[in-house]
Amino acid sequence: MTEPVFHSQRDHVGDLVIPCVDVANGRATEPSRIAGLDDPGDVAAIVAAYAAGHARKVFLDVFDAWDAIDYLPPLLRGIKASGVRPLVSVAHGDLPSVTHAGGLLEAGADALSVSTSLIEKPGTVEAAVREWGADRLMGVVNCRRTGPGRWGAFTHDGEKDAGVSAVDVAERLAELQVGAVLANSIDREGTGDGFDLELLHAIAAASGLPVIASGGCGTLDHLTQALAAGDATYVLVNNMLHKGQYGIEEVRDHLLAHSSFSPSSRSSPSSPASPSSPSSDDTAE
Repeated sequence: MTEPVFHSQRDHVGDLVIPCVDVANGRATEPSRIAGLDDPGDVAAIVAAYAAGHARKVFLDVFDAWDAIDYLPPLLRGIKASGVRPLVSVAHGDLPSVTHAGGLLEAGADALSVSTSLIEKPGTVEAAVREWGADRLMGVVNCRRTGPGRWGAFTHDGEKDAGVSAVDVAERLAELQVGAVLANSIDREGTGDGFDLELLHAIAAASGLPVIASGGCGTLDHLTQALAAGDATYVLVNNMLHKGQYGIEEVRDHLLAHSSFSPSSRSSPSSPASPSSPSSDDTAE
């Protein structure tokens, strides 16, 4: 039986952090500063470096339009063969058709993002759920704070006001029962000020789904804050890894030392775990 794409954060510490690679024309949009790369723009090489640091998933944020991604199926097959599970967004979460979705899912994508299409083409998203299963889709909610405890949802890479609240979108994703929801704070993007913990809590409460924290991560402590206090199941990391501020193994070791991950919780993933120091078994993973 195939392992679910999204599951308990305590199953494997490598699942806690999801590196993100921005892609255009088949290349990383900015050269990576990861040490040892022969080609800093080679997406497969960047992912391989994350895999060497025990990352289990990677999020490919593909900026190209659907008619310009012929390079993507072979790239996905290569990433899949490396043991990493690719999560993919194309054209800011647009999904032209069920057939388009199937092409990438069959090529190796473990889950496809629906963001813009969830707002503008809900029928297409519903059809994709019926055809491929809800767990093969993940919702992305790009959010801007509109007031105390309130956020608006935005589409087209956060440029267009969807005219609906982020919480309402999260509730719709709950109805569809997609695999997870990525809650991205547009206000925090690129600031390094930390995740919007209040937003993460609101999206988690409204959806009841695994939440991927996104937007604002700048330090290792921000990761543990999102996991411990922000109701996130996963954390998405882009600049701090891609620009070489931290290595993926540094992130992993920090989480082993400071998160609630515990190997004893594997037998009962629904039960809370208490903070613990890493054992020899932990550090071998």
